[in-house]
Amino acid sequence: MDYFTPSIKMTVVYPNNKLVSNGHEFFPSAVASKPRVEIHGGDLRSFFTLVMTDPDVPGPSDPFLREHLHWIVTDIPGTTDATFGKYVRECH
Repeated sequence: MDYFTPSIKMTVVYPNNKLVSNGHEFFPSAVASKPRVEIHGGDLRSFFTLVMTDPDVPGPSDPFLREHLHWIVTDIPGTTDATFGKYVRECH
């Protein structure tokens, strides 16, 4: 993953307590369930959008389907989690 400077802290944790960090890879079985996505910082008057994609479907060795959209959640208030936002698209 290319280096970038985050503008806000976000925590992504799967139900099996797998914490997601930039650049880490997981087996599909470890991330089959929807994660909890928390937004840290900002305030309740700040709103965020979450877009979750898979850049190399079905796998990095042969990504013939390319990018796959999993989620779009809009209007997530700062200091809360994605469940407080509006689910525009949800698929797995």
